[in-house]
Amino acid sequence: MGSIPTPAVVLAAGHSRRLGRPKALVAVNGKELVWWVHERLVSAGCTPVVVVNAEIESDVARLLPEARLVVNPNPDAGRTGSLQLGIEALEMMMEAKLERVVMAPVDRPGWNSEVLQTLLEERGDSAPSFDGRKGHPVVLSSSAIKVVREAESHHPLRDLVVFNPVAVKAPWLHLNIDTEDDVALLESNNAALLDCFPQGEGI
Repeated sequence: MGSIPTPAVVLAAGHSRRLGRPKALVAVNGKELVWWVHERLVSAGCTPVVVVNAEIESDVARLLPEARLVVNPNPDAGRTGSLQLGIEALEMMMEAKLERVVMAPVDRPGWNSEVLQTLLEERGDSAPSFDGRKGHPVVLSSSAIKVVREAESHHPLRDLVVFNPVAVKAPWLHLNIDTEDDVALLESNNAALLDCFPQGEGI
């Protein structure tokens, strides 16, 4: 199973009202969050990768010219709707139903490619876990993908799929980039930058 590439969906379509600017374009250690998430997925062997965005398509296209972009015209309907669009796009690209998919929200960046590789070694629906709490990214099996595909877009993923926790060493796993204070917290901690964002500039 490990030799078969797993496709992935990056969720980057939120309006970021509390932050006041697109979360996907927040620069950490020299690169934007959407670049970091995409780079980690590719580094872990995920292919193809679809980035679901809303109002920043030209910016994402500039940062990730090789990525497949999908625009969610109604991101306020919920993240499940963005995931549904990503799954649909992947199935069109691959001309087959997905057996497995990784979902990575752009505003949960406290992981690295090693965390994802650990997840990909597991079977079923999996989420990384640190200090007894699950986080992102997550891996969905074919049965979970079917449930998501048939759900209403406003239903949260946590109400649709039960993810098995996979213990990882990721102290920043639960960081949610939601406000400027969250950005400042991450930027002020070099240990987190080294662990999660090792390829950027400015350390």
